[in-house]
Formats: sequence, C-alpha cells, structure tokens
Amino acid sequence: MWRIGIVDDDEFILKELSSKISSTWKSVKVHTFRTVEDFLESDEVFDLVVLDVMLPDGNGYELCELIKESNPATWVILLTVLGDDESVLRGFEVGADDYVVKPFNPDILMARIRRFLERNKKNLYDFGDLKVDLSGGCVYVKGKRVYLPKREFETLVYLVENKGQVVPRERLLEAVWGGEEVSSRTVDTTIKRLRKVIEEDPNKPRYIKTVWGIGYVFVGGEES
Repeated sequence: MWRIGIVDDDEFILKELSSKISSTWKSVKVHTFRTVEDFLESDEVFDLVVLDVMLPDGNGYELCELIKESNPATWVILLTVLGDDESVLRGFEVGADDYVVKPFNPDILMARIRRFLERNKKNLYDFGDLKVDLSGGCVYVKGKRVYLPKREFETLVYLVENKGQVVPRERLLEAVWGGEEVSSRTVDTTIKRLRKVIEEDPNKPRYIKTVWGIGYVFVGGEES
C-alpha cells in the first residue's frame, strides 16, 4: 500500500485532497497534518508528501530538506501561493520533485500524483507487510523503510524476481557474487541476516523458505 502525507494548514484542502486521493486509489493510505510539528511526530515513512510551504510553525522548504535527508526516495510536491521564479527555484534547490502553485486545479495535482504512482509501481514488489522497492534500493517492513547491505538486497531481489522457483545456492552465488571466491555458506549467512530483517519470526519464515540440500525459494508470504 502506498503512503501519502499531506501537510497544509488549510482544513478544506486537507479534506478535499484526502477524499479525492482515497476514492481514486484504493491502494493508497492518506495521512493529513496541519503543522510541521504534527508531521515530525509521525513515525510513518511516506512514498509521497504534498507539502505546503507556508505553515504556522515553520516553512515547507526546511521540512522538505528534512524529508529528503532522512528518506531520499520520498517524492515531494510543494503546494504554495508562492509562484515567483525565486520561490520555485528555491523549492527545487531544497529537493522538491514537483511544484504546484495555489490556487490550483485539483485534477492537475491528481495527474501529477498519478504520474508518480504509475512510474514507481513497476519498480515495486508488494507482498503486504513486505515491499521491495527497486528504484529506491530499499525494502519496507510493515511500513518502515529499511536499507539493506548491497549483497543482502541483491539476494532478496533475485529471489523475488524468481518467486516460486527453487533457487540453488550455486545459482545465487553466481548471480549475486559473480566470480568472487566465496562458499555456499556465504549464501546461508546472507539469508539468515535477511530473515532477521524481513521475517516476523526468522525461525518460521513466511517469505524465504529453505529447500533442504538445494537452496531457497521466495514464496511471497503465502502460507504453505
């Protein structure tokens, strides 16, 4: 499920956008905030944030910088009455991905959100509590973004892309480690570390199953 945050002190805008987004995309969860403080108190990691620049307890430029520093893959659309060139340029300088000037046509903003969702859905594997984001190079575990070490992420991606197929250790070694001289135990150790991150109970894995004597299979959280 996609997570979209809307930060604006205008209650009408919050309700209107939240309703419009929720009714258009059932796979989107919308959170609304009226202040910078409210947003920062949330522990949610958002895929996209629609952010007003002029807020009662701070400004959207600074909040945009904070968002990008902590979660670079989060897409930020600045929404503001400041439409002069200097303000727009500043928005992009602090990391904004798009800029919409008030008053705005809601359909235009929806089209920009749709562009983000369609562009990214091809790079996102969604298995409920576990999501693998190829474009962001990270995973989401119950909504929390986690950046894995390179080999662990590549191992997970290879298994995900071969979902339902038993992948022998030797094949994983070749695909992830290439010509490096490492033993099959390296694969086992990597899988063990992966399970500690993505599995609720690493001893009873839902995602990566062991096929004894052969290798591993990614089952996508399906009960066996």
